[in-house]
Amino acid sequence: MPVDPFSPELYRRNLEVVSMVSPEVAAWLERSGATAGAPVAEVEAGENEGLSRLRPRPGGITLVVGGGLLDEVALLLERMPSGHQVFCLQPRAELLLAALGRHDLSLPLGREELVLLAPAEADLEEALSRNPQLSLTGQMEMVHLHAGPESEASRARARLYRVLGHALRARDLALDWEMQSGANLVANLVHAAFAAQAPALPGSLIGRPAVLALDGDSLPEALEHLAGNLGGAAFFCSDRALPRVAEAGIVPSGVGLASPALGPLFAYSHPVLARTPLIAEEVAHAPTIRAHPGPVFLCLGPRGTALGPLAPLAEALSPQQHTLGRLAEVALVAGCHPLILVGADLSDPQGELMMPDMDGGTVKATLHQAAGACALGRVLARQGVSAINTSRNGLGLPGTTYASLAEMLPLLGGPGQPVQAALLRQERWLSADALEHYARGLNRASTAATRLWQRAAAPLADYQELCSQRAGQWLYAAEALFLALAEQAAADSMLAAFLDGCLVRSFRRRHHLMCQSHVHSVGIGECCDQLRLCLAELEGRAGELAAGLRRTAEEMNTLAQARRDNDDRVLERFAKSTGHQEAILT
Repeated sequence: MPVDPFSPELYRRNLEVVSMVSPEVAAWLERSGATAGAPVAEVEAGENEGLSRLRPRPGGITLVVGGGLLDEVALLLERMPSGHQVFCLQPRAELLLAALGRHDLSLPLGREELVLLAPAEADLEEALSRNPQLSLTGQMEMVHLHAGPESEASRARARLYRVLGHALRARDLALDWEMQSGANLVANLVHAAFAAQAPALPGSLIGRPAVLALDGDSLPEALEHLAGNLGGAAFFCSDRALPRVAEAGIVPSGVGLASPALGPLFAYSHPVLARTPLIAEEVAHAPTIRAHPGPVFLCLGPRGTALGPLAPLAEALSPQQHTLGRLAEVALVAGCHPLILVGADLSDPQGELMMPDMDGGTVKATLHQAAGACALGRVLARQGVSAINTSRNGLGLPGTTYASLAEMLPLLGGPGQPVQAALLRQERWLSADALEHYARGLNRASTAATRLWQRAAAPLADYQELCSQRAGQWLYAAEALFLALAEQAAADSMLAAFLDGCLVRSFRRRHHLMCQSHVHSVGIGECCDQLRLCLAELEGRAGELAAGLRRTAEEMNTLAQARRDNDDRVLERFAKSTGHQEAILT
């Protein structure tokens, strides 16, 4: 039976506010074809259960997926404390239109106490960029309300989980592995000295199919079919899949490493390692990269490391958090087509998410796995291609279609080992001029970091004096400076990568103060102290980066001089210390 009442005036007023604060939602509602005021079926009771049990806190966020006609959401808005936010994804346009004519939401929408989300992935990305607190806060609670069995609603929820999972993964890496990632980023710069051939990556494997192997449950069976039948294909695997791949007698075209933490590859020993290129993220575990007995291809560029002669790589590669995204991007940039996934069973019986699978059903998965799916989807969308997933068991991967491995085998070139890309296998020294060019790029980056920490340090010098006498004046000036420095850091890919944890914590401190100010007055002394912490942390981390870049630039200049002097002793010692004994010196 129809739900009543619907107020055209309420609807008009609410939609005006939505158009201003969330234009992508208004555009989606217009595109949907749903009619405002049209009768809607009575929503099942189960759709509006779950929010009454919540105990919202100031500074917290409730993310509602579903919500029917938003009756429970409206009640939550009435009882939640100031400083709390509600984000709502109602993927059924006709229900959201009806809700906008049923509840007066103009005030909470205008104050952004309620933020509506549109279900398209690009729209979710837009909302997240406008509301970074959704992924950066540590007080987010997700409530999944029944939204019916429709496949579109299920797909919309999956898109949200992928986008949010990707953002939460980035946040957790920034906070949990900040020092390790930053140290890795600087330590791994030495590998640029052996990357003379790296800019030739685009098109180096053009026309070759590529198999990407993850360590899912279906991998052993897939390897039985693939072993000895990869004569015309590239074969890339994750670090966790490598032991099984090696046991199957396959020599990969490359093995991916993306994690900044110590992983299984560090303690793994097998003859195949010396013959397998390591395709490593810039922030990947530096000791593992140095210890790798085979060639190393460092994915320079995404975090500002493709400097001087290596600048072309900056446009080719994007930052990745998940090995699947990294391997897919390298394969596509190299010209491989099609991409065939094996062992990509991204699912977990203990996962907190219920996601669509590859076969029209549902499967449990974790936010980390959803982030991996998002990484793959972004890479495929960026390149404008699709991929083939040979596993039915995992969550549905965006941009992929299912096909059995048996159907794919004829495409892989018949008997033999995988294609070995010469560009990935051969490490070649930069010339003396190129080494100096790279050193100049490092010095410029060091200067930018130095200026940042010097500007951050300036208001700290007179903090004690001014905060005891003219606290308001200090706070106003220091706040404006901090915002300018944070914007500068975020706009510089290397600074952003090194300072990401610092920026997340600073955002949290300021967001906490803002939310607390809605509940009770916040003393100016507390504001000054929190801002002092933000500036001090920015100063310290930027100083560390500047010093590390300076040291590496000095090393590059020393190597350049050694090349001009034909001082093989210096070059050999450096190559040995960084794990590049086989690098070609021409």
